[in-house]
Amino acid sequence: MATKEDILEQIVEEYLAHEGYFVRHNIKFLPKKDHPDFVSKEDSNHSDIDVVGLHATLEGPARVLAVSCKSWQGGLASVPTIG
Repeated sequence: MATKEDILEQIVEEYLAHEGYFVRHNIKFLPKKDHPDFVSKEDSNHSDIDVVGLHATLEGPARVLAVSCKSWQGGLASVPTIG
């Protein structure tokens, strides 16, 4: 596995690969402008799916997984020091 800046994506990718999924990360997408639910103000920015997994031998909903990895922790800079 290649090392990524986002540790959450790396953990998910490695887990899915271990479970037999073919894995890609940071898949860019943009909704179609002619779709009936397209709202220009909300849908005109490119977005991405953090991790996508495809399992060749499974069927049904478990065959494809799309995972969004969000981190709410500010990192080590926000940890208070004691002393």
